[in-house]
Amino acid sequence: MRLRPRVLVYATILAVAMVVFVTSLWVRTPFKVDVMRDRATLARLVKGGQIENIYRIHIMNATEQEQVFTLGVDGLPGLSLAEGSPVTVVVAPEQSTSVPVQLRLPYGGASAGSHGFDFIVSAPAAGSVREKSVFFVPQ
Repeated sequence: MRLRPRVLVYATILAVAMVVFVTSLWVRTPFKVDVMRDRATLARLVKGGQIENIYRIHIMNATEQEQVFTLGVDGLPGLSLAEGSPVTVVVAPEQSTSVPVQLRLPYGGASAGSHGFDFIVSAPAAGSVREKSVFFVPQ
């Protein structure tokens, strides 16, 4: 029995659609991160002669397991998480959460203006994500 060309076309389209669907599931990222600067306060001087910027980190866990995420920064020497800022964040399965984070830089550690750096959010079972942001140093 010979197949009609129309049936072959439909079978090919269905096969391609299935491959695209399976590939999208395979390469799906296990979590997403958004970083938002606090627009009310660009920068402020705090005790100990440090400059502080405030951010809100939004973490979306797309896995079916609870994840413990570790926060860090990279790219600007001397920049660190302030005491009281969370170093780890627990996110329930298929949920999201937002946490406020204060970053501090020693006064004189960078020239006035905006300086790029990366937030690093990682989880042992899900990998890590680098999200670019900017640290503002006042004049």
